[in-house]
Amino acid sequence: PVTIDAHETDELIMGRRILVTGAGGSIGSEICRQVLAKKPSLLLALGHGEQSIYKLMESVRESFPDAKVKAIIADVADTEAMRAVFEKERPEIVFHAAAHKHVPLMEDNPREAPRVNAMGSSILAEAAGMNGTEKFVMISTDKAVNPTSVMGSTKRIAERLIYSLQK
Repeated sequence: PVTIDAHETDELIMGRRILVTGAGGSIGSEICRQVLAKKPSLLLALGHGEQSIYKLMESVRESFPDAKVKAIIADVADTEAMRAVFEKERPEIVFHAAAHKHVPLMEDNPREAPRVNAMGSSILAEAAGMNGTEKFVMISTDKAVNPTSVMGSTKRIAERLIYSLQK
């Protein structure tokens, strides 16, 4: 279990520019809602799927009508797009939830998992580092601990890449 200091997270997020990747997914959209409750100056909701981001934006406008939210449709594995996002928007905090997470789908489509989960995470972290991002939080999975699947292996690789960049 992880104990989170609510006061500390309030101070971390309040008044800051926050980027959430995978914002249209189940995990990313929940992170967006929790971040918005802490009153960032700007929430950058980045996702690859237009429909999921559109639905998130509708929901956010209803629940947080005064919040400043910018939708960004982009692929985390697109180096130029990620560099452009970080150079233009200068997010201070990143919550990286973008990933292919469904084990059976990645077993059937093994090319996509390394591209998005490993390369995308590395590209995103490098862009964050090059543009002064203060904190980078990668959302991983228990399947990365002792990986037995394509998805778990690529999340493990992503963790190691992020860790090596941190050093």
